Amino acid sequence: MARFVVVLCLFLSIGCGHRSDPTAPTLPPPATTSSACAGDPECQTLTSIQPARAYLLHVPASFRPNASGLVIALHGSNESGTMFRSRTQLSEKADQAGFAVAYPYALLSPVSGIAGWNELFNNSFGGNPPDDVGFLRELMKTLQAQLRPDPRRIYVTGFSNGGFMTHRAGIQLSGFLAAIAVAEGSVASSGSLQNVPVPLEPVSVLMLHGDGDTAVPYCDGQPYASQEQSFNYWSTANRCSRTDTAAPLCDARGITSVAEKDASECAAGTEVKFYKLLGGQHEWYAFPMNAPGSSPFNPSFDARSGVTTVDIVWNFFATHPKQ
Repeated sequence: MARFVVVLCLFLSIGCGHRSDPTAPTLPPPATTSSACAGDPECQTLTSIQPARAYLLHVPASFRPNASGLVIALHGSNESGTMFRSRTQLSEKADQAGFAVAYPYALLSPVSGIAGWNELFNNSFGGNPPDDVGFLRELMKTLQAQLRPDPRRIYVTGFSNGGFMTHRAGIQLSGFLAAIAVAEGSVASSGSLQNVPVPLEPVSVLMLHGDGDTAVPYCDGQPYASQEQSFNYWSTANRCSRTDTAAPLCDARGITSVAEKDASECAAGTEVKFYKLLGGQHEWYAFPMNAPGSSPFNPSFDARSGVTTVDIVWNFFATHPKQ
């Protein structure tokens, strides 16, 4: 078993960068057992669960206990926390805005042979799927005790498979969370949401999806829930009483012309927000998406909303604390 863990760790350890802030709050020394990110100064291992799970933790000097937020960032399939740290630029945003960010690592699926999250109705783990909900719950509890973030400002974001898992976290860990943000994901790996549970508490939701995404199709998403289904799930779950347009995101002909949709006057002050990325592919975009003629593009993006994915996500989080 020990030999298997070592091999697994070596497989998942992918070019960790060396970014640390010597003025940040003192953290426990990086763990070395069962760590997929060994050698990275931001590497941590959660040993209170089995198997032990790895994550990166970035805490800027501007982080303030009991006042600053915490973001959990979930990578896509066949990726790692290290890769997602680089892809999202969330650590750089954290340095500017003063929140902490953790990048957990998913486990290898014995069926697919790649790292992935056990999102709702995922069958790629066979008969023994990992308890990723339990992992994220324990991670949040550990970071709450260790960092003492504002309990009203704990968030999860994710891309692709990590976006699917972000939806699941919003549903099953809603008591911890103020809001979630999903890029190129869906509520479930199923065309039907009949068996999706209802969140115990309302949570604000942001969704961004490219209309040219072929990995997770916008509308014809079998076996995935469409963006229309995902939006309607959350607006119903949050008991929203007002929607800015009655037009659907998807209809019998496919993707509609609706570029932005908002459900408001929801329970506990929550909101459900959707942005179509016109011309967008299966990607987390680091460049501005507000210039006409650019691809992707959305006419609703401006300085207030943000124009890159990371700014849009953080601006939504910053304006949606838990009430």
